[in-house]
Amino acid sequence: MDSSIAVTYSWNRMAYIVNKSLSSKGIKVHTGDSSFLHMNRLSLYSNSCFRYPNFYQDPLGFVNYLKNYLNTNEIPFLIPTHEEVFIVSKYLDQFGGVKTVVADFENLKTAHKKELSVSLAKSLGVNVPDSIQPHSREDCLHFFSHHQKPIVLKYGNSNSSKGVFYISQVPELESHLPNLGDFILQEYVHGDGYGVSMLYNQGEKRAIFTHKRLEEKISTGGTSTLRVSCRNELLEEWAEKMLNHLHWNGVAMVEFKYNEVEKKGWFIEINPRFWGSLALPYFSGMDFPYLYYKILQDGDIKFTSKYKEGVKVKWLLGGLIGFAGGLIKERKFYWDHLSLNADHFDDFSFRDPFVLLGEAGYYAEKLLSTMNLNPTEDSSLNIDKL
Repeated sequence: MDSSIAVTYSWNRMAYIVNKSLSSKGIKVHTGDSSFLHMNRLSLYSNSCFRYPNFYQDPLGFVNYLKNYLNTNEIPFLIPTHEEVFIVSKYLDQFGGVKTVVADFENLKTAHKKELSVSLAKSLGVNVPDSIQPHSREDCLHFFSHHQKPIVLKYGNSNSSKGVFYISQVPELESHLPNLGDFILQEYVHGDGYGVSMLYNQGEKRAIFTHKRLEEKISTGGTSTLRVSCRNELLEEWAEKMLNHLHWNGVAMVEFKYNEVEKKGWFIEINPRFWGSLALPYFSGMDFPYLYYKILQDGDIKFTSKYKEGVKVKWLLGGLIGFAGGLIKERKFYWDHLSLNADHFDDFSFRDPFVLLGEAGYYAEKLLSTMNLNPTEDSSLNIDKL
């Protein structure tokens, strides 16, 4: 008999795919979020919804509510899908007998913080863009003057495009000087974005999947809106080397840039949790949520790398946001964002049509409260303060 499982940060596409995968197999899924309106609440796939305190504002309140909910409802398994994985890892001993598959907190920190992951990549011989962690104005100006523009400024606790800036002018760079020590500077490298997504069980590789980005919500880079399943042996080797070194546990996506002409790659960052394009491996035949669940249920699974290449999956609402953002901020029409040329969609199917409304409602709420469709407040956790 299948057990029940709780999934957190359920407003988004990752949690929706987890729910879709598991509930369609007869597993009872409890989807939690701090927001009332989210994708899973409007899904036709069977799930029970619950609300918890905002973990960005009240991490301990989140922990206390979640562990009480799990205990009261006798839920033995937990899948965190976003940055709450840091909190779950930090306070894992408070969850009693509840099982989850997350990395050790210090390894999560190494993977997440940009200066630490770049240092790790360098130590393992993985190619990285020229990078420094500046400690003075002179360090910043020297790096700026010796590289082509733009250069990239990344805050240590950034995720996706949040906390990432493309600097072309000295005044732009100087505006970040009060935060010296909290960011790194990198050269901008030219290539296509790739992600190598993996599942580990106590340091042992259990699944691997690679995709290439075809479109991104923001023209300078960030969250993908259209991607295709593929293979890339070099990047897969690098990703495995880094996660093996960290004795990884759970899921992660290692992001790279790859120049197709030069056959040269660069490590960009590690996303130490589920990733926004989780629908792509699911529709390609690599069902990460169910593999994760089977580790919880059975203790381990056999390694798999079998999936279909050439599958295209699009984030429908993300494309609309990208089109609007390009028109408002750049006065450009990015018509590809409106294309429906994909095999599947993250957030829409005729079998479950209302999830798009739940997703759009959540974004509308954020827009009205922050006047920003990509707000940094309550969207990036400072792992150093946990």
